[in-house]
Amino acid sequence: STAAFLVTLTIAAMGLNVLVGYTGLVSFGHGAWFGIGAYAAALSQRHWFPDQILIPILFAMLFVAVAAAIVGVLMLRRKGVYFALMTLALAALTYTVSFRWTEVTGGEDGLGHLQRGTLGPLDLDDQSTYYAVVAVIGFLVLYGLHRVARSPFGHVLVAIRENEQRATFQGYPVDRYKLAAFVLSASVTALAGALTGFQHYIVSAESTSIIFSGELLAMVVIGGMRHILGPAIGVAFYVLFREMLSICTVHWLFRDLFAERPCRDLGAYAPSLAQGAVGSRGHEQAETVRQPRSSSVPPPRACRRHRFAG
Repeated sequence: STAAFLVTLTIAAMGLNVLVGYTGLVSFGHGAWFGIGAYAAALSQRHWFPDQILIPILFAMLFVAVAAAIVGVLMLRRKGVYFALMTLALAALTYTVSFRWTEVTGGEDGLGHLQRGTLGPLDLDDQSTYYAVVAVIGFLVLYGLHRVARSPFGHVLVAIRENEQRATFQGYPVDRYKLAAFVLSASVTALAGALTGFQHYIVSAESTSIIFSGELLAMVVIGGMRHILGPAIGVAFYVLFREMLSICTVHWLFRDLFAERPCRDLGAYAPSLAQGAVGSRGHEQAETVRQPRSSSVPPPRACRRHRFAG
């Protein structure tokens, strides 16, 4: 299951790389398309295509392509950091809707009881079989995106990335090319989201979170944005680094490095020191710690954050 998850993450990262690495459009909210694709596949299987897996996946890709085309027409009017911020807002909006719209998305509990079913003679409930199918899909996506990158369409995307104004002067419809890249990127990412949903038999709102979008972007940047195999390398490095570092420490996200430190005055630690003295050396040491300071010794300076208290 871990290997299948690595492949699906690689597919999502390759989809994002079409937008970031080849077109030069930075997206901070690509996890939204990942989650929308997962929800679209789950809902279509539940209501329209029971006991099917291929048709819900194709439906999810088509649905996300249409949605990305509509959203892209509006978002691609902005450039640079403004476009990036709009993608971030899209991810935040998607996460809020998927978390609060309980009647449709399941809310906090998610959409469960998905079925992999069969694909011809293949029983997809078997982990090895499902991994083999996902791996084949991953290779097909890799080959397809490689052909796209080597095609005239891919060369135009690179020209837009290097100098959009020059590409416009050469007569290329830059806006249409960027919209096509946006739709292609979202559709590939939606494919990865649908495969992940069927892998875990459940779709949750976490797949649309901003944190996951940042992880996808980090994988692309780590592996290399301007190479077709860069996302695969980035995914492998990021996941292995996370797993190995989480074994060594529970603080592998380094959240405590910037935590606010307590005041280091003796007065702030007097109760704890007294308690420690009672536990180790008896009540006599505790009384010594509790003794007030001599009048000849000046009181300690107040902590900076408590200086203006009261």
